[in-house]
Amino acid sequence: MAQGKSDRQSPRSRGAEALPSTDRRYPPKVLVLLPDQFSARACLELGEAAANAVGGTMRTVHIGADPMAMLASAEEIDIQLLRETHEGTAGERLARIRAVFDDWRQEAPGREQIEWHDHSGEVDRCVAAECAGADLVVTPRTGNLDARDVVHSVLFQSHRLALLPPYRPRPADFLRHVMIGWKPDEHALHAVQAARSWLAAAPRVTVVCVDDGSQAYRHAAAQRLAEMDIKAEIIGIDSGPEAVADALAGYANAIGASCLLTGAYRHGQLLEMLLGRVTHSLLAHAEIPLLMMH
Repeated sequence: MAQGKSDRQSPRSRGAEALPSTDRRYPPKVLVLLPDQFSARACLELGEAAANAVGGTMRTVHIGADPMAMLASAEEIDIQLLRETHEGTAGERLARIRAVFDDWRQEAPGREQIEWHDHSGEVDRCVAAECAGADLVVTPRTGNLDARDVVHSVLFQSHRLALLPPYRPRPADFLRHVMIGWKPDEHALHAVQAARSWLAAAPRVTVVCVDDGSQAYRHAAAQRLAEMDIKAEIIGIDSGPEAVADALAGYANAIGASCLLTGAYRHGQLLEMLLGRVTHSLLAHAEIPLLMMH
């Protein structure tokens, strides 16, 4: 398959040119990855909302494993070929995702300016190449094998802010009330810094510190957010008998949060298989969009 194909010239999303960017240096770049047909529409809706909110640009890319374009082990290629029994060939999977994109693009004026790109081959290499330069990457949480490889690559290897839609469709106003799960470490700080443009565009931001008996988390959050000129309500909650992830998700639901921002995976890949309980639980169970960065 050809890599990096496009059929349009302007990647700017509908209505984005009418909105000023919160970062005067450049319009933020939103990258929407489409590895799975069933999550494609949700990713497109969320990516468009993210670009429009900050006057950014939107780039849409199909990412898919193509055994004919892979430099991989025989075992990996065999696994990809076995998928064809249930999912069809790489070309057939691409065509189904392209059909979802085409239908979505025709539903509203201005979307015809949004480009379609295909980057098929080895998923990790494709993701690395496409994420370079992106300020925000929209990707599904799970799905087919390509989708699972893509989200793993985005979270562990791209070092980009990721926006992940929930499993059930929701309105695209994900910035209406952003909740930040805060701990005073570099992961949370980097995630907040990367999301600065979107936090500035959010009408309401709530910072939640879990099990912060000494209020040290709250003091650190207040200082850091003030330095970034982000206005937010800062509160502390006790997890009690619940896991931290459950406490965060439950509180987000209680206050009607429309999005949850956290750092993702504090350890390397091997340790995260054993210790990454909070991130794994949020990815599996949170019912609102997630903003995460490793």
